[in-house]
Amino acid sequence: MMKRILALLTALAMLLGCAAAETVPEEGPQIHQIEMKTVPVYNYPAGISSVGFPLYFADGADDLAYVDLTDWAELINMTFANSSSAQGYAGFHVTYGVDETGKVVTLTRESGNIMAVDFENSQIIWDDYVGFLQGTNTPYLDLSMLPETNEQGEPILLSCTNSRERHGNATRLNLKDYYGINIIAQDGKYLVPLQTLSAFTFYSKYMGMYYNQEGLFVAPVKDMVNLEEQLPDILYANGLITPEMIAEAQKCTTSAERKAYFLDAISQTEQGKMILEAIQAQIQQSFYGQYSAASPKGKRSEALTAFGYGEFCLEMDFFYGLKDAHHISRFSDFLTQVGLAADLLDPEAQTADDAIYDITTYWLDDGHTQTISRSYLVDPGYDRGLNVGFSTTSRGNLFRMLLSLREEYPEAKEPYYEVGDTAFVTFDNFLIDPAFDYYGGAEKGELPDISKDTISLISYAHQQILREDSPIRNVVLDLSLNGGGLAPAAIWTLCWFLGEAQLSIYHTATGAEATSTYRADVNLDHLYDEKDTLAGRDLNLYCLSSGRSFSCANLVPWAFKEDGRVTLLGRTTGGGSCSVNYVTTAWGTSLQISGPNRLSFVKNGAYYDVDQGVEPDVFIRDFRSFYDRNVLAELINGLR
Repeated sequence: MMKRILALLTALAMLLGCAAAETVPEEGPQIHQIEMKTVPVYNYPAGISSVGFPLYFADGADDLAYVDLTDWAELINMTFANSSSAQGYAGFHVTYGVDETGKVVTLTRESGNIMAVDFENSQIIWDDYVGFLQGTNTPYLDLSMLPETNEQGEPILLSCTNSRERHGNATRLNLKDYYGINIIAQDGKYLVPLQTLSAFTFYSKYMGMYYNQEGLFVAPVKDMVNLEEQLPDILYANGLITPEMIAEAQKCTTSAERKAYFLDAISQTEQGKMILEAIQAQIQQSFYGQYSAASPKGKRSEALTAFGYGEFCLEMDFFYGLKDAHHISRFSDFLTQVGLAADLLDPEAQTADDAIYDITTYWLDDGHTQTISRSYLVDPGYDRGLNVGFSTTSRGNLFRMLLSLREEYPEAKEPYYEVGDTAFVTFDNFLIDPAFDYYGGAEKGELPDISKDTISLISYAHQQILREDSPIRNVVLDLSLNGGGLAPAAIWTLCWFLGEAQLSIYHTATGAEATSTYRADVNLDHLYDEKDTLAGRDLNLYCLSSGRSFSCANLVPWAFKEDGRVTLLGRTTGGGSCSVNYVTTAWGTSLQISGPNRLSFVKNGAYYDVDQGVEPDVFIRDFRSFYDRNVLAELINGLR
């Protein structure tokens, strides 16, 4: 108890430090002991880079890295300029400059947008945060993530035909006053914590920069997965875990005990032991395995502990898109109210990481927010088990029930299936491969498997529904088990049903708004015309949803409801209005959150949240009717 009280007092002292500073005379700027190290850089998945990167460390804290802004300007120019054409950053460039006082560094984009770092007042200021990181040839707040033309200038996949933009407010981060974060201007160097710079520069690229005291690891946050935690699933996929083992493991009370039981059982045979050793060797060689193999384990320095707490509050205050829905004004208050501030301020990284798991899976509990992997300071085999929130439990129970029920009707699992004059199109994730050449694949008849790719499935279904002498009069899009996925695949689906689709985004951190209108080249002929859509034909269009229909599978029914040409069947959708964002902690934990880009619908010119889900036009009480295709087809024919 005493430890928790002291930790809370430390948090309050750190967060209220500015008030104390007003009453204590200052003797002048603090002089820091600065050490520079050039560290090896490991890029995912390529491995070690041939060039190191300079990091700086203040006052003996060798686990809290700073970056000089001159180096950072070069780094982001190189990173964005080398982005693929699909990411739309051709011509990106920032110019570095220092004002005449020597206290403000400004990075100015070729577009004119600025990021200013005020070292005297410990602030970072953007005139337009979204604009500063915006692609050079993409719509404002664009989530399509796809280029509009190929190298020959031919239109491909999606075309933005119109965009209405309201730029966001100027953004000011009060680093020292609100979050206890130090930035240092000394000896001609302008030093900002690596974590702060990477979090606010690369959020749109979903990339993290991890320093583990031995090297700098750069990777998409979603790929920093600890396969050690997924070992039981890997063993099951390789046929090493039998149904008998699973039944016996149910007697264990924790996931750690179940994992230990599986490992012990598999190790009883020489073959099992050999395969297990091979799998564990692969896990150690994975990118996260290399990152977490760093020798230090356990405690964070006092400097990193205090900074990590303030930085986590800063990032969540800015990036978490559902603060209003959770009645959170400041994350520092929220963490104190739920009793987790003390754990985050505990020097033990394991204790802090446990708190991160509880914040994401138990308290925020929003369907998108979850921890991906632990810090390098925590043993990768550590498994405390998870506290799971009420909504996550309910969603999981519904998902398992619907999945089990659908197993009784094999035809309901078919991506494309016909019953008389009714076609059913079913997929459980919105999937697209931005790197795949769909046009070349279509010419060769080699598109991806329709069960694993939304573009392939819809293109195939489009051909079948509109074939010569087609009997189809009803088309049902079954999203009842769809948990979401990639926005461009959702846009593609909307365009298929509606002809033109609108995607509206509200940026919760800056107030920016944008509505973009898209068309899709569904038949892959490099043209956008009436041949690409089911709209305007003598067809009855339906969408089947449930509480499992989440994120993009919530957005699509919302768009249908607002348009009015598609009839919604089933149950109220599961919500999930914010697109996924990826963040890290300063000590190297990876997590995904509901980000600041909130998917919205526009009515009477105003942007509205879709997190509550959308009610169906036709309520279906019996879930069996969702998957008995004959019953559902009969029900639909009775609606005419």
